[in-house]
Amino acid sequence: MLAVKKLISWIVTLLVFITSNIAIASEPQYLKLADAQLIAADHSIQLELAKLELLEAEHNFKQATGAMIMQPSPVLQLQAQAGLDLARLNYLLAVDRLKLQVQQDFYNVLKMENLVEIAQEALESAKRRLDITEKKFEAGTVTRLEVIKATANVLNAEASLAQSRHGLELAYMKFRQTLGMPLEAEIYVASEAFDIEYITVDLEADLKFALENRQEVQQLEKAIAIAKKDVELADNSYTPAVVLQQAKINLAKLETQLEQVKQLLALDIRQNYSAMENAAARIKVYQKEVEEASEMLRLAELSFEADLITGNELADAQLGLLSAKNNLVAAIYDYNLAKAGYANAVADALRE
Repeated sequence: MLAVKKLISWIVTLLVFITSNIAIASEPQYLKLADAQLIAADHSIQLELAKLELLEAEHNFKQATGAMIMQPSPVLQLQAQAGLDLARLNYLLAVDRLKLQVQQDFYNVLKMENLVEIAQEALESAKRRLDITEKKFEAGTVTRLEVIKATANVLNAEASLAQSRHGLELAYMKFRQTLGMPLEAEIYVASEAFDIEYITVDLEADLKFALENRQEVQQLEKAIAIAKKDVELADNSYTPAVVLQQAKINLAKLETQLEQVKQLLALDIRQNYSAMENAAARIKVYQKEVEEASEMLRLAELSFEADLITGNELADAQLGLLSAKNNLVAAIYDYNLAKAGYANAVADALRE
């Protein structure tokens, strides 16, 4: 069975991870995304609950199978089998949801680390401006007001850096919480480029697969199968008409719910796809803007040193580069999240 195959594959990977001593240690750990996902899986309460639900469903199925010997009941057998199948699906999708959350927190840490780096660069640029301004003031070519402005610019940059570092600290606490680790644990994201890996998707094929295999669809389809059996068993001469009528109403409600769920799932998938496409387009624009703003700041610093532009014009160039870099980081973050969200929405965890 597909679900069992995926479950066995995941467990084997987890055991290899644990036995290789990558799991929690006393010294600082620097984790790649795959390592973080495995640590989270080993310590997740949600996964433990899903595992217990699977064990319970297996127990119920065994009980129902034993009861069939003494008192056959097609409906009871269908319910037990449906419960077991759904518990397996729930476990696989719980793993997938946890992986998605780890990805979101992992990318958020990378994003905040990049924002800290950008804020540090902005502070260094502000200090260079202040140093040049002070030399000009000593030479009598600028007023004290220019020194005051340059000093204020440094203070603002220092405040922005402190704020970015605080944001990084919060991002790490959320990341560690998702991993199931203490908030103060010395667990860090391994240094890697905050970059993108573009993917090509077949939206219509993914929609078709998801609408046939997503947990919500599976759950309702199994409930509909049971409801149809209820209608079939109630459709006879000795069952009260009100029982048959209620069975038909229940079936109609479930079929309507299934249609609604499919519409909502399709919307979710298309929204994730659109977000991914939008972020990819923004990245290309912001990459060029960063290139342009970097050159403009280089020229502005040379011009300011040569008394060709004012301190305000230099500040504008500094702000332009800071804004462009922040926009690029945000777009890359959005793309990575949208890509992860799309994979989750189209039920990639259930694919072979």
